Amino acid sequence: MSLQQTITRVAAELGRPALVEDHRRSVVAYSPHPDEIDEVRRRSILEHRADPAVHSWLSRLGVYAATSAVRVPGNPELGMLPRVCVPIGRSGIVFGHLWFIEPAEHARPLDLARASASAELVAEEWARVRMSLEGESAREDELARELMLGRAEVRRAAAAELVESGRFESGLLRAYVLSPGAPASGRGPAAESLERAARRARQALGGRGVLAFARRDHAVVVVPSATGRFADTDRIAGVVAESAAEAFGASTGAPRVAVGGEASVVAARESYREARRALGIAASFRLAPRVLHWDRLGVYRGLDSAAAAGLRSGDFQPGLERLAAERDGDVLIETLASYLAAAGHVQTAAARLGVHRTSLYNRLNRAQRILGIDLDDGLDRLGVHISLLLRAVEATGDGDPAAG
Repeated sequence: MSLQQTITRVAAELGRPALVEDHRRSVVAYSPHPDEIDEVRRRSILEHRADPAVHSWLSRLGVYAATSAVRVPGNPELGMLPRVCVPIGRSGIVFGHLWFIEPAEHARPLDLARASASAELVAEEWARVRMSLEGESAREDELARELMLGRAEVRRAAAAELVESGRFESGLLRAYVLSPGAPASGRGPAAESLERAARRARQALGGRGVLAFARRDHAVVVVPSATGRFADTDRIAGVVAESAAEAFGASTGAPRVAVGGEASVVAARESYREARRALGIAASFRLAPRVLHWDRLGVYRGLDSAAAAGLRSGDFQPGLERLAAERDGDVLIETLASYLAAAGHVQTAAARLGVHRTSLYNRLNRAQRILGIDLDDGLDRLGVHISLLLRAVEATGDGDPAAG
């Protein structure tokens, strides 16, 4: 019997809608319910976790600290009917809670002894499922690594097993790569935190087909694409980032998440490589966003490819080093970069630099004379802009991050 079947049977025997949530307040299973369920249950099922306001209120009541079944009063402001809450656990360790709604029309309140006995049944089934999932999870970790890192024949075999198992019914996926705010090395605390972040992200996302594993300096979460709740890439990236923040705590800076492009299961490594390249591009061009989408990097992708192919800034506009060698060379280069980033809008560039427009014009005129260009000429402007951007890549000295 599955956990879902167990909770359905318990709800039918006790005549109450029932729901199971784990220690993170994520919904694990719930029974079929009549239309008159309250708004709190409806939102929990739709969002797969408890509302933070509800969780805060219940915590203040001491519900989560209870060691036996307790009655919880209704809260009209939160749209919540009265409930019975029963802790689920083994050997004194609580790993979830069983909830029963107590609709007002029921003349006889739910018997707490029967509710506690039902929680024992749920705990037994949950423990069995967890043991089974641990073995399955280990195999999924192995498959994820093979899919992303293995030789061609190994990747094909892993893809075939994943598709046959039904984990990726759409045949499409995306890779989400998590980079910590501080470097991770060896088997120290940071590397262990990456492993915890990968596990937490997989658990938080739930759903069949979510894979995750950690490497020395990053973690990878593989998610089905173009299906239901997995279609919102911003939401998924947020879950991965939140899982990392929980795993690392205050020991590191804000994590960064990169989202690879959509790929078939067979071509999964491409999505992984794109996500890793996105992280490298962000470092090279000093991009600020904490969430990076390969599909949204635009011209930076082309510039990164040009740098990887060996093209240099001087191939597009010679003379930048001569400009940099001027006494105020750094100022002139910063002025050019700000002006071009503002699409030639003088007022915007001057405001960003904190100077008067006259000063901006004087700097631009000097830069044009030294470089021998005309910023009113579209090709000259394009050439120097590409050259400045490639110069930033050369300054970092970064290689292809996906090569490791």
